[in-house]
This record gives sequence, C-alpha cells and structure tokens, in this order.
Amino acid sequence: MRLPLAATAKIVNSNCIPLYACARNISRGGIGLYACSPLDEDMDVSLEITFKDIRGNSKVETVDGRIEWQYKWNYIYVIGAKFNQLLDHEETPGLMEYIENCERLLYEE
Repeated sequence: MRLPLAATAKIVNSNCIPLYACARNISRGGIGLYACSPLDEDMDVSLEITFKDIRGNSKVETVDGRIEWQYKWNYIYVIGAKFNQLLDHEETPGLMEYIENCERLLYEE
C-alpha cells in the first residue's frame, strides 16, 4: 500500500552525482518521487530521505534501492524506486513509525 509522504530525497547513484527530488508516496518496499531530471532505470541508488516524524521532528534516514521505472509528466519526471529490502524498525525507525501510524489511521474506521 502506497501512503502519501511529504519529504525530500537526495538520490545518489554510483557516480556520486546527487539528484534532489520530492517524495509523493512511500510503502515498506519503495518510494515514489518527483524530480526535475531523469535517472536510468535499473540504476542502484542511495536515498537520503528527509521527512517529519509523527511528532513533527525533522528526521533523515537512508535507504538503498534501485530505480524501477520513470516517465516524464509535463516538466517533471515521475520516478518509482524499489528498496533493496523492506523497511524495518532497526534501519529506518522513523519511516516505519510513520507508515504504521498511517496504516492504523486507515484501518480505524
């Protein structure tokens, strides 16, 4: 399940050139991004995700992944990245808490 996420991501590929993007959504297995430049599909990347946790505190967590797909929409590239492993409480506690809180709110009704 993809959940909305207000965040930024610094995307670094193997040649260490950073690309900055805005997150559009996240799941335990991947993230959707908006960027001004394209990335190569099947490219391995490191994603430094800056977001607000459920208490409103700024957090930065890093996740490794791979660019799975992208397309150009007007002047923006819409990008889908798959994480190398599912998010967990040990490596990305803030993102996991955010996702679990969103899931709890969705299923309360």
